[in-house]
Amino acid sequence: MQLKKLFCLFITIIIVASYSFSAFGLPGSSAEKAPDIDAASAILTEPLRGQTLYSKNPSQRLHVSSASKIMTAIIVIERAKLDAKIAISKESVDVTGSMLNLEAGEKFTVEDLLYAVLLTPANDAANALAEFAGGDADKFVSMMNSKAKELNMENTLFKNVTGLFDKDQYTTAQDISLLMSHALKNPEFSRIFSSKGKVFNSGVLVNHNKLFWEYEGVDGGKAGYNDKNKQSAITTAKKGNQRFLCIILDSPENSVWSDSSKIFDYAFDNFKTDVLVEKGQKLHSITISDTPLNLVSQEEVLYTYPIGESNIRDVEFHLNNDLRLPLLKTQSVGTAKYILEDETIINISLYPQEDTGESKKTVSYIWGKLTEHKDLLYLVVILIIIEFLLIIKSLVGFIKRRTSLKEKREDT
Repeated sequence: MQLKKLFCLFITIIIVASYSFSAFGLPGSSAEKAPDIDAASAILTEPLRGQTLYSKNPSQRLHVSSASKIMTAIIVIERAKLDAKIAISKESVDVTGSMLNLEAGEKFTVEDLLYAVLLTPANDAANALAEFAGGDADKFVSMMNSKAKELNMENTLFKNVTGLFDKDQYTTAQDISLLMSHALKNPEFSRIFSSKGKVFNSGVLVNHNKLFWEYEGVDGGKAGYNDKNKQSAITTAKKGNQRFLCIILDSPENSVWSDSSKIFDYAFDNFKTDVLVEKGQKLHSITISDTPLNLVSQEEVLYTYPIGESNIRDVEFHLNNDLRLPLLKTQSVGTAKYILEDETIINISLYPQEDTGESKKTVSYIWGKLTEHKDLLYLVVILIIIEFLLIIKSLVGFIKRRTSLKEKREDT
């Protein structure tokens, strides 16, 4: 009987433990299992900081037509005015693959052609943009490779602007995530990338990324392929305060959208975006000239982490050299460096919690207070102007009285 009770207790402990591990998403639980996808390569990131949350062969070199179009678009956006007019040349329409059938001599704005390139695989539009921004296609390709180097895309080489197959052209999921993290910080790129459709030349361009209509929360996308059985989808999705970037490369035609959906489900089910540091939170303390100082963050900082884990590996504090009083609370004195388990680094500027030392007696302190409270600054400026006008009025009155007195003396 005693043995039976012990056996029942043992079974109960196993069941409770299994439930607990599953509920909190600890390693080995079914909730933590990475999705099984058909794509040759994939990556899931938090695009603001570039945190990698999942990957499959992220450094495998592949030919990805969409990478050329995205690089073309961001370079043009950074160099040209969107309302500038482009006259379509004969050379730009002399291209194979997917086209909008633009005609030589037609004129379009840069913005219209950018919509064409990001929503559809419009090779003629890509050529026209490259000619406009780079002088010719070859010069523009050099600009693409220079930009890739600038963004540390170490496994990328562009050979054309259209993304047409070239055996020497390659990139990786990891490199595309670097490109997208950069591009998504540009509001003009994000606006176009988030469009489902666009009226164009008496027709309508429809975004080829089907996830806009198949997955809740999708707010940006680009899709394309050279081989129908090796398709790619680059997509962003947002729910609440969480936004993820999913890159699927070389997935079969019947799997590219389901692969993307599986990755997004995994992201929203297993990761949380929350406050790392609150605005005004004390992060560190130091002493300068026997004066203690609390150092705080002046902004709220968010980060993404696996549910059930803090994901913070270490925190380092780096202070500016030769710190001395007085110090204003608007003066950065160093950095708190948060190192996450996935190697992501988040740098947070440190500020004194309050003005310290002789700063309260200085002109800089007064100016700091005025700029901190703009309504007070405006009031002081108005009072100074009024005082200045009163001085002028008094001076004019004094001059008039002197002149009048002098005239009276001359009359007598």
